[in-house]
Amino acid sequence: MKFTFLLTLLLFSLIQSSESCGKNTMQNSGNQNNSTPPATKEKVKFDRLPENIKMETEVRKTIKNDKGEMVSFEITTVEKRLNELEARYNNDKLVDKSGREIRFFEPLCRGVSRGFEGDERDQKEKDEELAELEKKYTAIVLYCDPRKAV
Repeated sequence: MKFTFLLTLLLFSLIQSSESCGKNTMQNSGNQNNSTPPATKEKVKFDRLPENIKMETEVRKTIKNDKGEMVSFEITTVEKRLNELEARYNNDKLVDKSGREIRFFEPLCRGVSRGFEGDERDQKEKDEELAELEKKYTAIVLYCDPRKAV
């Protein structure tokens, strides 16, 4: 009985190895047979970002209504936002699709309050700074996660 079982198992394994259903020949095996070799180092499109800005850095994208008033915002990454703006380099300056220079803005982000008046004054100064920046440049506002502000 054991001998018959082993003999049957051996026959099945021989039949399967002789058929062309190995991993390298199957269509959906995940092994891609591309004629081009894989790239050793992929070139980054935006390789001259400021020192503290990475492609994965979270930024805040403002969503406005028809009147231009802020309705909401969403959190996205620098890479996605730059692609939305169709950003490119022009003479070592990062510009959007209309040729306007792109600048990054770091909002007020702290965990300890300086009191209502102090916080109000600091926030007003930052809002004015952002408004001035947006007059001349396309501003990308970095996201301040309040859970991480300590």
